Amino acid sequence: MMESDLIFDIGMHKGEDTKKYLQHGFRVVAVEANPALAERARLLFKKEIKSGKLTVVNLGIADKSGILPFYRNDHLLEWSSFDKAIGTRNNTPFTIIDIPCDTAATLFEKYGIPFYLKIDIEGYDPICINSVESAASGPAYISCEASGIDCLDILIHKGYTQFKLINQARNFQPFNMAKEMQNPLDTLQGKWNRFQLKFPQLFPLKYRYGSSGPFAEYTPGNWMKADYIRDCYHQFYSKDTNQPYNNLSWFDIHAKR
Repeated sequence: MMESDLIFDIGMHKGEDTKKYLQHGFRVVAVEANPALAERARLLFKKEIKSGKLTVVNLGIADKSGILPFYRNDHLLEWSSFDKAIGTRNNTPFTIIDIPCDTAATLFEKYGIPFYLKIDIEGYDPICINSVESAASGPAYISCEASGIDCLDILIHKGYTQFKLINQARNFQPFNMAKEMQNPLDTLQGKWNRFQLKFPQLFPLKYRYGSSGPFAEYTPGNWMKADYIRDCYHQFYSKDTNQPYNNLSWFDIHAKR
């Protein structure tokens, strides 16, 4: 049975999302493959861990339990992945670390079915979604990176019926192709995003750039049918080449029962 006060943060990274979920009053199970980031979180959230509000799990998510090579990207930690092509993209420096892995289903059995399942694990999002038995018995809400349309297909197969395509690079707003075509704004938005990353302490933003941002009913815009999301995706990513319309934007798919 789903636990209405529980969120899973799969791909905790530096804990920006976990912090927000805790502030909203949820219990959080935060899963992070990178041992250094997991240890950092244990120090940063020592009080929340002690109170039982937060559990930090240093583990990779895979389709079965075992040890897998993790490609820690030493240029941008958020590019780190169990997928070599993703973790070593653009010929950037990387370090290979052997990491214990397990299925998300195993974590559900141990900690409970969450109200919201956030997934951001660089190419392994579909594997995590596949661990959800069905929308009826699974999380009420799921989000994942829209690195391909396969995630949407899996969510549909699991029984999710309402969706949003949220632009992570435009202050977490719903997809809007007209804005994607405004190249001068792309430049300004890109500069603003880089400034936020360089000086995060100067901006007490509700949701930091680089985080997964709003979730569940906190996300802006209307819930839409799957076909609409598919059409939006193919407007931005060429159906033939899968190349994006611009190199600034990237999106998360949010799903609701």
